[in-house]
Amino acid sequence: MDTPEDRADTPPNPKRAKAGKDSDSEYWCDKCSRSFERSDHYTRHLHSHEDLRPYRCPFCPKGFNRGDLLYRHKQTHLRKEGSSRTARASRACQACVQSKSKCTDQKPCQRCLSRGEPCLPSAKEVHVASQWNKISEATSTFDGSVSIAHEDDRALGASTPPPTVEPAQHIEASEQERSDEPTTIPAAPLDPAFAVDCLISPYASGFAFTDAFLVPPVTSDLDRGCFELDLETLQTLMQPIPSGVHNLAEIGENDRAHASPASSRFEFFKRSPWLWTPVHVDNAYSGQESLRINEKAINSILRNDQQYYFTAKFTPTVVDSSCRDRILFMIYSTTHSTSPLQAFPSESYLDRMVQVYFGWQSLEPASWIHAPSLSVTECPTELLATIIGAGASSISIDSVCRMGYALQERSRLSLSASIETDNSRVRDLQTIQAYLLWVSISLWSGFKRNMEVAETFLSAPLTMLRRYGCFSRAQYDKPIYPHPDDDIYTTEAKWHAWVRQESFKRDRTALFAVLTDLRCSMVYLKPPNCSVTELSCPLPFARDIWLAPSATAWKGIMLSSAISVNESPTWLAISQNPSLLNNLPNYYDKSLVSLVAIHGFWSQVWAYQESQRFFRANDQFSVQATTTLWLSCQHEDLAKRIEVAKQTLIQDNSHPSHIQLVAQFCLMALRVSPREVQQFAGRLGEEEAATTHHLLREWMVGPEFKAAVWHAGQILRIARSVPAAQLREFYAVLVYQASLTLWAYGLVSISMIRFASPQLLQRTSDEADGGHVNLDGPSTPETAAFVMLGRGKPGIQVGHDREFCPLTDIRTVMRAACDVYRDNFNPETETFPPLLEGMMNLMTDLGNIDTASF
Repeated sequence: MDTPEDRADTPPNPKRAKAGKDSDSEYWCDKCSRSFERSDHYTRHLHSHEDLRPYRCPFCPKGFNRGDLLYRHKQTHLRKEGSSRTARASRACQACVQSKSKCTDQKPCQRCLSRGEPCLPSAKEVHVASQWNKISEATSTFDGSVSIAHEDDRALGASTPPPTVEPAQHIEASEQERSDEPTTIPAAPLDPAFAVDCLISPYASGFAFTDAFLVPPVTSDLDRGCFELDLETLQTLMQPIPSGVHNLAEIGENDRAHASPASSRFEFFKRSPWLWTPVHVDNAYSGQESLRINEKAINSILRNDQQYYFTAKFTPTVVDSSCRDRILFMIYSTTHSTSPLQAFPSESYLDRMVQVYFGWQSLEPASWIHAPSLSVTECPTELLATIIGAGASSISIDSVCRMGYALQERSRLSLSASIETDNSRVRDLQTIQAYLLWVSISLWSGFKRNMEVAETFLSAPLTMLRRYGCFSRAQYDKPIYPHPDDDIYTTEAKWHAWVRQESFKRDRTALFAVLTDLRCSMVYLKPPNCSVTELSCPLPFARDIWLAPSATAWKGIMLSSAISVNESPTWLAISQNPSLLNNLPNYYDKSLVSLVAIHGFWSQVWAYQESQRFFRANDQFSVQATTTLWLSCQHEDLAKRIEVAKQTLIQDNSHPSHIQLVAQFCLMALRVSPREVQQFAGRLGEEEAATTHHLLREWMVGPEFKAAVWHAGQILRIARSVPAAQLREFYAVLVYQASLTLWAYGLVSISMIRFASPQLLQRTSDEADGGHVNLDGPSTPETAAFVMLGRGKPGIQVGHDREFCPLTDIRTVMRAACDVYRDNFNPETETFPPLLEGMMNLMTDLGNIDTASF
């Protein structure tokens, strides 16, 4: 995915440029610049961009984006039913071809039956089948592929009636129903692995964990009308034998060795947000054209669910012309382009983006920039521009999002230059906040360059805070409390002093920096730069005290809270014994304390996995028994502590889903390292994927991998309960990590079944007889039996009906994981953030790989 600076702005539509009533239209499409006066026309136009085709024909597989088109199409079927004409056959027999007569898909056809003639397949079909049989006899197995023409516009024969899908259903549901159609292939000796991947959807037919070796032999009586061979693969297989080679089996083995599936998976990651290959045109000074937007168009799009965040006022002052001028001066001071900026948003638009950011921040438990006391007219230009960019980048509109990231890039350049000019700014609160805000937004942007640059610069604000002593208790002044006799001026001064102490000299900014670093370590799979054990700063005050809109309100809440001067427990004590939160007074922010405490376990999980890698046995190194015992004890103790902390911290918590998601991810990573799973998926290339494959097969023997997929399923279950449009950034990546774990388990299971001995197959079949195990459901005795003993067939629930899907159906599993994202966003009013869109594309590519090559 290109960076927002590299992607050119949408060219102006010549029709829109013309004077007319389009220029005054209220509804405007940001994808093609067309405008509409009526909301129903605008909604119908948006559906045409999505191309979901929800209106399905009950007589054929065709779909339409508009109901009127479906109605007209159905009339053609009704007219055909009233006439004596029959549908055209997919493939005619020899007699009908020679006589140029109509044939039917049902063989023998009606014409041959009435004439008493033999109904033989056409010469072309016989030729293809004979060539197929020759190849099958020579190679014994076939690793090709068969492509089903799901999108063919031709009407199917009467023997394969198409499914009926209601217009309100999602497109994935229609694809699932189409997969239930009977699928047939020409006669040939069939590899069971080939049957698992290509013959029929395992989920659609109730495919069992060991059914790959129980597929009945395919006979020549099967109908071949609905299939077309992959001609490119067939042509490759029918090439003449090279000179000096007389064994076709050896050719097949060599071809499979050179065409490793890991290389294709590495290409998938190259297209994903996780890998960036810089080119000479990539730089920090491009993308100036992204700073101009169509404000009228944005006003017509920002509606419905996000309306509240664009109308409420969170700051006491508004962005005026002087603020806009300061931002323009900053932009011109940091650009190397000689072309002038053609347009820049107005003050009202910039102020709107400020309110958008603080609106989203009010929904987060880690609120760390104090909006009620922030004066946008007096704060540093870099902080104001970064806040505006953060608000714009949170809106899922392409032009607005690109404008936000381009403005943040200009702020970063100006911030670096100002720090180099005046080094004392590294001790300034708002300078550190601007730096940290830019890093935290760019880490989850979905744009490759921004993500890598932000990961590189994350250590800078952490170093500033650590060197200033913000993680230590010794540097903090005595807390500030209001007195009942304070006048309004004294109360105002105390309030601003308290806000600064709580933001900087206390711990709000420091805690957000720690959370950002730990989340970056979880997502980017890198060592964390800090740990909760490093924190000795005081606990933060309650959220209602922090978000008090004025000094008078703050004074009233503080006096009514009866705050004690007794020392609060330390961060380490709470992490070791989370039950201390039950005795914590209500004037402390328990939700934020719980969130930091559960994140703190990640440092220990990372250290444990590093020990596992360091002491992993190989041909040249054997692990001592004491080391194995130490690792095992550490693993069990850490797992119990995380489980206890999860159950304790979610009590009376305003954001329980956040606590549960992080806890389940830590437990999943404790069992199976996400770094090895990413390597197996192909993130680091073909060689790393091959070396990790045998490690995952070892994990399949014990309970580690089974426990990991159980926690991965729980992540999907919890993610479905996240409020609408809030499954984004860090928490969205946890769903992606969980889907990769489920995908890897299913893929390794297919590989192990294919090369298993008859004894292992029998044992696997006996274990699968334990029934279905819903990994994304509540804990039951069946799930415990699966984790500890491997009994049952693991899977997840998919679709609106929550039907069971085994993990061996990796395509449906990945589709279900993508549905978690889709269900959290409204596709009619919102588009996916760039990070979610990139991860969904990667998950779809990984789900569509050819499992026959494993």
